[in-house]
Amino acid sequence: MKYIFNEKKAAAFFLSCFAVLSFVLLFATCVRDKAPEVTTRAESVPPTEYLEAHCDEVVGPPRVERISEHVYAAIGYDLANVVLIQTDDGNVIVDAAMSPARARLIKKALYAEVPQAPVRALIFTHSHIDHVGGASEFVEEGTQIWATAPFTEHFLKQYGTFGKAETTRAMRQFGHHIDSQSLPCSALGARMDIDAALEAGVRLPTNVFSGEKDLEIGGLRIELHEGHGETHDQLFVWIPEDQTVIPGDNFYWAFPNLYTVRGSSPRPVNEWIKALDNMRSKDPAHLIGMHTRPIHGKEEIAEALRDYRDAIQWVRDEVIRAANRGEDMNYMRHQIKLPPHLADKRYLHELYGQVDWSAEAIYTNNLGWFDGRADKLYQLDGRETARREVELMGGASEVYDVGAKALADGDAKWAIHLFSKLMDSRLAGEALEEKIKADLSEAYERLASGIDNTNGRAYLLESALELRRGKLDPQSPQANEAIIGAIPLEMIFDIMPTRLRAEDAMDVHESVRFIFPDEGRQFTVTVRRGVAEVIEGEPLPGTPEPVAVVTADSRAYREVALGKVNSASVFLKGDMKVKGSIPKLLKFLDLFETGA
Repeated sequence: MKYIFNEKKAAAFFLSCFAVLSFVLLFATCVRDKAPEVTTRAESVPPTEYLEAHCDEVVGPPRVERISEHVYAAIGYDLANVVLIQTDDGNVIVDAAMSPARARLIKKALYAEVPQAPVRALIFTHSHIDHVGGASEFVEEGTQIWATAPFTEHFLKQYGTFGKAETTRAMRQFGHHIDSQSLPCSALGARMDIDAALEAGVRLPTNVFSGEKDLEIGGLRIELHEGHGETHDQLFVWIPEDQTVIPGDNFYWAFPNLYTVRGSSPRPVNEWIKALDNMRSKDPAHLIGMHTRPIHGKEEIAEALRDYRDAIQWVRDEVIRAANRGEDMNYMRHQIKLPPHLADKRYLHELYGQVDWSAEAIYTNNLGWFDGRADKLYQLDGRETARREVELMGGASEVYDVGAKALADGDAKWAIHLFSKLMDSRLAGEALEEKIKADLSEAYERLASGIDNTNGRAYLLESALELRRGKLDPQSPQANEAIIGAIPLEMIFDIMPTRLRAEDAMDVHESVRFIFPDEGRQFTVTVRRGVAEVIEGEPLPGTPEPVAVVTADSRAYREVALGKVNSASVFLKGDMKVKGSIPKLLKFLDLFETGA
């Protein structure tokens, strides 16, 4: 039993490698407590009138709409829409909802309007989970799954290294613990069914393309056009016979999310503009995006697509002009606005993306964090600055009183600033700190009450809730068989260095080798004075002899790491072996964090 216990402990290391990957596998499917709604507020925070109208009119109730002769859309059932294209030889589905549970509802609703027929193709507009998580409900034997060539890489990698940070921030952005009265919808669609997303239904593409691809299905021509924007693997669909464009997430009824507060790689702003111009060149008569409601009529669509691309370019160009004038980040954040003729358009209201977030992201993506001001080069530590400023203002009690008055007077932003400074200063005693947390929580809610943007509103309300009851750890969904086999081994090892407990490894210089005969690959992990180095292939000169060599079947390795099989059974089957000192191996593995 001692040997099995040791190997189970060793498997915890493998789990640590994959703890972050669980978020990659199903973006934003971290789950709440089992209660359907969790809140400790005495009452809800009512939405703004504008947001309430948007939820009622632009998102609307669940329904199936006929978009054009061959195209139907299920709208309002999930965060993202699902589109069905009817042909003489069967159906084509565009995107597949977030979860199998939601996909089943959508499938039933679609087939109440359209005769059920074989699904000849499933098209993914991009790799976000709200578009691919329910794929298992639509894929049949022989169904082709189409996406752009970068799809799988982006699906697996876009959230890997920073998965824990992004999971936490995504929980806040989507308001996972906020009641439906306070957050009646996401600006893009229905609220997520987080519990349902535990059931993994992702399928990976069977067919990929770059540039353009024409599909001929049942006598209907369906054009796929690569058009990056919301993601680097985005496409849009054009159906010439119906004059219908399906823009993916490159158009929806809200200012585009050029930067997302959950964190992501930079959005390709210039490519987004080009994609919209490509759609404009088709002169569509019908437009149905993968979020929010459709638009009909050539003039209306031409105006919407033109305004949308102009809004993106306006912000980009204003950032460039301001930077070249030497303006700083504060200017970017507060002075760059859409001109009235764009800001007044309903499909450009800042309900999902925001101009200030976008301007700052465009600047930093191109020029980095430094905005040219010399005083930013060598700043005091933020906590030290807060301590000095609080003392300068008369101490913690004085600053608290000013913050409390600001809150009472309805100046939530000033109250948040002061309460946050007090927390950073660490000068408040335990009793005062509890009062500050309570008041800061209230200030977040006060500010949220006037926010239309569902991402910002949810983030504030979720943060307020955390101050009252502490952070809630996310759970992770189970990976399905298709995903397990697709996870590249190098992705596992890329994440490992970030899981090292550096403070415990300052005097360590050891290595462990991992060999995967079935793939003909090996990796050497060396811990050297607080740094974990990963080398594929032959170890570098100077690498110490490994304290142990782990030889494993790559599939078994992935399955153990994801908790799909029992680690002891894998060792007993001989799919994973250890040569060398098991005590030294376990001591080495203990240097790495486990858990999410």
